[in-house]
Parts: sequence; structure tokens; C-alpha cells
Amino acid sequence: MDNYFDGWDSLFKKFFDGEVEEKFSQYFKGTENQLRMNLYESKDELMCLFLLPGVKKVEDIRLIVNEKMLEVSCDIRFKEGEFRVIQEEFKEGSFTRVVNLPFSVKTDQINASYKKGLLAVRLVRLMPIGSSQSILIKEEE
Repeated sequence: MDNYFDGWDSLFKKFFDGEVEEKFSQYFKGTENQLRMNLYESKDELMCLFLLPGVKKVEDIRLIVNEKMLEVSCDIRFKEGEFRVIQEEFKEGSFTRVVNLPFSVKTDQINASYKKGLLAVRLVRLMPIGSSQSILIKEEE
């Protein structure tokens, strides 16, 4: 009688040695550098919270809303002098995050604030289709 588990060891070896990972890596490229975000919903509002560590000035953050889409972009830079990187778990550079919103929002009732690396964007339901607007961000002390 044949052993049911014959060949499984080679399958697992291929999987964990990276062969499968290589075939699927194209689907995950760029996600490690993507801005982290939480999205919350109430009856008529959305709250988007973005982690933006390393942003020095609020003017370096760009927000655009267009119908049912919110786009956040910024430059994150860390200066460590003459140190060399040994381990790097968060990246620096230019980042953009596009969020598909569950409903259109009003452009005249969007509030955004930035404090200690956290960007909060509050949006109210219903925005005329076909319009877009840049958003002013208030810096809080």
C-alpha cells in the first residue's frame, strides 16, 4: 500500500524555500511601503486615520478627494547622520495611498488635522459627482 504522505515533504520544501513566494510576489509588491490607515464609518461620516511618521511639516502632506476616492501623499524622511542601516522595517521616501470611499462626500465639510505623526481626515456623506478639491490641513500643537 502506498504511503499517503509520500511527496509532501518535497512540496513543503518548495513552498518554504521560496519557489511559491517568487511566483506570487508580484501581487504584493509595494505593500510593505504603503501608508498604514484605519477607516471608520458612522451614519453620515467617515474618519480616516493615517500613520505618517517622519513628516516634518504639515505642508509636506497632500490630500485630494474626488467623488468616492481619497488620495494622501507625502514624503517621509529620516536623517540618521553617519549611521548605516542594519535592519530596516519602515521605509523612507515618497508615499501615496488611494482609499476607495464607501460613499461620495461633501467637499465643503472635509476636516483634516495632523498631530505627532497621525493624520485625521473627517468626511461627510454626499459630494457632487465630477468635482474634486484639495484640502487644507491644520497643524495642531
